Amino acid sequence: MKYEYVMKIYSMEDLKKEGVVVDQRNNIVYACRSDGECEVHDVGVEQLDNMSRLLNQMGQEGWELVQFSFHQSGVVSFWKRSLKKGIKNT
Repeated sequence: MKYEYVMKIYSMEDLKKEGVVVDQRNNIVYACRSDGECEVHDVGVEQLDNMSRLLNQMGQEGWELVQFSFHQSGVVSFWKRSLKKGIKNT
């Protein structure tokens, strides 16, 4: 089976438009160290629902989430999906 892959970056502004606001009042808090390692400290139920809705948009198009990580400037996600027969991956 052949796959195609895509990397999608959700900037802080993209997240905000979708109702996922990163700050203490809105219950999604993460901190990034100088080496780039980021940790999530607190995630509220409403924020989980908003993030799930955002990720499910790609799922509706047949993409499978491979990896998801927080970064200082937003969220980075890697997706894959099966290529349909007869379609060449370029």
